[in-house]
Amino acid sequence: MTITFRRALLALAVLPIAACSSPAETAAPAPTVTATATVTETVTPPAPQPTETVAEPTESAAPARTPQVSADVDKEDPISARIPKIKSAKFQYDEGHDFNQMSPSADGVLRGRIVSLDGDEARYVPVRYAGGDFVGPEGGMTYAAPIAPDVVFLSAVGCKGDDQTINSAALGTEKCPRERLLELAAQGEPTSLITVKSGQIVKVVEIYY
Repeated sequence: MTITFRRALLALAVLPIAACSSPAETAAPAPTVTATATVTETVTPPAPQPTETVAEPTESAAPARTPQVSADVDKEDPISARIPKIKSAKFQYDEGHDFNQMSPSADGVLRGRIVSLDGDEARYVPVRYAGGDFVGPEGGMTYAAPIAPDVVFLSAVGCKGDDQTINSAALGTEKCPRERLLELAAQGEPTSLITVKSGQIVKVVEIYY
């Protein structure tokens, strides 16, 4: 009886030991979960800022000035090599000349007046006879040409301006130096028959009136 009790106690003691010493079930390793988080970042482009357009000041081109070509032009009296009528009521005709440019008149003899001088270049206009005087155009119709180094100048009042040196047509006959012509040209004189050749003034014959 005592043995049995001991065995029972031993069995009871061994049982928990056996239970503790029995190999435990190998737990399956927990699956490794790799969480890949895909973060999609949506980039919103910045709203276009209103651009302030600053208009650059534009320089308005000045309208081209069209010289007033007088209607008092005699197309039957073009500039040519012949001597024109002295006291004509109309200006001589210079076909195709562009008065927007300062340039010489056509080759030939022009009844005109030198109005100014810039160095050796003379500005001159055509003239017509009206009211007992020679008058120029109201606007435009201005020519420009250099005075040739060997220009011939025939004065109607002498080289000193104190004489009358003319022929029967009231045209000057006294030959004066180029310097005298330049002096008169700078003063806006004289009214003359102006001969142009190859773009240069080669002869000036003063008209006496």
